[in-house]
Amino acid sequence: MNTNLLNSVVQEFINKHLNSNIHELVLKGSPFEGLDIKELIEQIEAKKKCVLKLKTWFDTPGIYYPNKLNIEQTSSETTASVKSGFIKGESIVDLTGGFGVDSYYFSKQFKTVIHCEVNTELAGIATSNFEVLGANNIKTHARDGIEFLKSCSDSFDWIYIDPSRRDAQKNKKFLIEDCSPNVITFQDLFFKHANNVLIKMSPMLDISVGLAALKQVKTVYIVAVKNEVKELLFHQEKDFKGKTTIHTLNSQPSGDQRFSFEMLAEETANASYNAPKRYLYEPNVALMKSGAFQLISEFFEIDKLDPHTHLYTSDRKLKDFPGKTYAVSNVFPYKKKPLKKSIGGLKANAKTRNFSEKIQVVKSLFKLSDGGDLFLFFTSSKGKKIVIECRLDSV
Repeated sequence: MNTNLLNSVVQEFINKHLNSNIHELVLKGSPFEGLDIKELIEQIEAKKKCVLKLKTWFDTPGIYYPNKLNIEQTSSETTASVKSGFIKGESIVDLTGGFGVDSYYFSKQFKTVIHCEVNTELAGIATSNFEVLGANNIKTHARDGIEFLKSCSDSFDWIYIDPSRRDAQKNKKFLIEDCSPNVITFQDLFFKHANNVLIKMSPMLDISVGLAALKQVKTVYIVAVKNEVKELLFHQEKDFKGKTTIHTLNSQPSGDQRFSFEMLAEETANASYNAPKRYLYEPNVALMKSGAFQLISEFFEIDKLDPHTHLYTSDRKLKDFPGKTYAVSNVFPYKKKPLKKSIGGLKANAKTRNFSEKIQVVKSLFKLSDGGDLFLFFTSSKGKKIVIECRLDSV
């Protein structure tokens, strides 16, 4: 850390040039003695990435930023806040602390937080920022989290770990055993020090694969933000022998959409099937990720369009469906010549669900342009290809 970067005059320069041309700044060089222009650019670029992702950090004077790659790889403030709401207790150790966003939000739920970060410089940056943010109950250890656990005799209420999903060449990895550390091999070590473990996995991971690899999983949390899955979390409880619960959450500006169920409920659920009725229901991505396709039909008492079409319908409107609700205006058989007369050239939001042709193909075929309030679902119902014309129902 170069603490000269925290000088008030330097901070004023950084804030003033957040939207400046970086190449022009490089050519001008540093106006400050003891500071390289590369250091200033690093602060500018990293802080700029925080304007939406980490607003608390962006708005707080005196924050020191690591390189922009660290900012890209850290949890967003939204997901960190949501995640911290799932757990609480006296103590937690964050084995892969990084920039410290998760640790900061854990500090609001726990009396003591241990933040482990193997990168000495990043550990120092996080420590400095914890002080600026007033998170005085966080203690940083500049060392590998697994080695920290192996060397200590303490017990904690919770252990949290977010394994690195990139290899030495920065390529993304999705399988549990390809991540670092490989949490499968350290499960006994975790349970030696805590009764509860929270593991963050790739949102791309198949939940069944995670459940097969990890033991004593009590809860799986699927966290989406604005209908994009951001985090997949596995909560292990020592000696847990019950049925795993899936908890889905889709954070939206209008409010959180939640749905929880035991996996056994999906295994025993029976869906009903029917052609499109007055309303069409599209589950949010967190609910889709959960795989509760039969349960959605049974729980909400709505019909599924087809065994392989994850859209639902009913004549009555649901008040709090975890997804989008559309009012259906027309249903067309998928016959190209008549369809061209009915929908050809329309401005519409086209989607395909369980449909043989790709979205670009149908948009080109029917000369559809994006936008407007009209939606066209190219899908299958009761074994037949159809097109559903509808609009979002906001009432």
